Amino acid sequence: MSNLREQNMPNEDLSDLGAPAKPRGAGLADLVGDSPPVSTRPRPAHVDRPADPDPTPTPLRSIPTAQEVAEPTGHKAGRPGRPRTRVRPVTAVYVSPGVKQRFEAYRHKQKATNLQVVLEAISTKHDELTGIIKASTVSTAPVNPLFPADPSAVRYLGGGSVQIGFSPTLEQEEVIDRIGAQLGFDTRSTWIAPVLNAFLPGRKDSGPARD
Repeated sequence: MSNLREQNMPNEDLSDLGAPAKPRGAGLADLVGDSPPVSTRPRPAHVDRPADPDPTPTPLRSIPTAQEVAEPTGHKAGRPGRPRTRVRPVTAVYVSPGVKQRFEAYRHKQKATNLQVVLEAISTKHDELTGIIKASTVSTAPVNPLFPADPSAVRYLGGGSVQIGFSPTLEQEEVIDRIGAQLGFDTRSTWIAPVLNAFLPGRKDSGPARD
């Protein structure tokens, strides 16, 4: 019997069949080597980000209307189809009280403006201007005929301290100033006052101008 048992027993060593099984991959540990150590450094809870800009929303600009585009400086536009007119500068003639009264009486009678009366007087007396100025010249400080009169002492009949304002156009101003330059004046009031005195109906100034 013992011989038969010895003949039926396998020759291989089966002693390790009853040993516990090794974990899978245990056989590869020697080939791979030691695994890298696991880092114990704590992972940051969050990554810093740049601060958000001011959460206040930027107000939206309103779209300009057609009227605002047409009026960038804040001035009101005129009515459609009506051209803008230039504001004329006001010039003045200084006359005596008597000439002022005659001027207003004539203006009301003719239903005219100050400018219209002034231009009418210059136009009507245009051919007599030189004679009118000469006859209206009065020296308030006479001197010996050997010496010329003091220009600051020369007055013209019709002139004074009462103001008459009028607003000519640029073209009308050019004509008025050209006539004045031909007469030798650079001040309009100096020569227009005696022209008005000669033109206006009523009692004319006939002596040194008095206010």
